[in-house]
Amino acid sequence: MNLNSGDLVYLPAHFILTKVNDDGTIKEYCELKEPYVSILLRKFQTHSDLFYRGSVWTAPNDMLLAYAAKGERDVSYAN
Repeated sequence: MNLNSGDLVYLPAHFILTKVNDDGTIKEYCELKEPYVSILLRKFQTHSDLFYRGSVWTAPNDMLLAYAAKGERDVSYAN
């Protein structure tokens, strides 16, 4: 399954999103308390930028693809 910019991405409860510094170190993280549907903004080789509650967060592509492959890709609502 291939995710692209503009796709809706299902994020389950306890999914961890991060914000990173320019050198790649984590400066902030967020563990979701409930499931959420986010918009994929930009996809890079190893990670993607997602829009979550008013700001841009990062998630690893392999985790996003794991949830999309379970049939959650075409969710038509947003929190």
